[in-house]
Amino acid sequence: MSQPAEQGSFPIQTSSQRTPAALNLASYLYQNPILKQRTGLINNERDLDFFRYKRLVRALLSDDYKNKQKNPKNGLVPINNESDAQRVLVLLIQNQLILPVQKLHYAEIKAVRGWTPNKTKPTLKRIEKAHVDPDAYFGWLYSKPNPFILLYSILAIAGVFTVILFPLWPAFMKRGVWYLSMAALGFLGLFFLIAIIRLIIYLISLVALPKPFWLFPNLFEDCGVLESFQPLYGWEEPKKPKKGKKSTKTAEVKADAVGSNGTTSSGAKASEGTTQRRKVTLEEVDE
Repeated sequence: MSQPAEQGSFPIQTSSQRTPAALNLASYLYQNPILKQRTGLINNERDLDFFRYKRLVRALLSDDYKNKQKNPKNGLVPINNESDAQRVLVLLIQNQLILPVQKLHYAEIKAVRGWTPNKTKPTLKRIEKAHVDPDAYFGWLYSKPNPFILLYSILAIAGVFTVILFPLWPAFMKRGVWYLSMAALGFLGLFFLIAIIRLIIYLISLVALPKPFWLFPNLFEDCGVLESFQPLYGWEEPKKPKKGKKSTKTAEVKADAVGSNGTTSSGAKASEGTTQRRKVTLEEVDE
């Protein structure tokens, strides 16, 4: 593992080759309840789980970690003090398992063109300096492997061989497959028949009735199978026109783009919107 950071800062070289020690530490820390990790939006685009540095130290110095570390099968390195926890931070950054991030405030999000504050998730931005500060934020690049991936692979292979060996199936199995396929085709045909009938009834109601009438109004909605056929019928309500929203939104965009001196802001730099390999610098902050 790397040496702990001294006062000041130094660059951390990252590598795409992840060591077993780093993976074991990430497997223990990821979704650890002590971290109290949350989900934010990195660059206001995709979800990213993040946590505070002080929570990382607390998890590594916990009794639970000491008990897990005593078992050689877990492959966890001993952690005795905060300096050892800082070495773990450096190791995780080197193996590209975490990255330093900054949580933006409302005004900082609005200052970036095209970004909109999210009411449910904080907006994060990647930074090049990893501060050794209790309230510094770090985001996860690690995700635990799916424990059922082996089972899914075996089932897929078994399904392929089952189809290939169809000529060797006994007669009763072939008949069962034929009945099932006919039943599936029957249900599919019935579905298309209902869709055509409801469309004809809707077109007639446009002329003959004051309001358009729908048979199975939720048939093509994004819901469950049973909910698609509930209720049996419904009336289509006229859509209310939206007033003033478009003009107000346009005025807000222009107000953000034009500064107080009459010049147009350039927005975020192009390098902030692109993903590239960077050197992370570790800085120690005095409390």
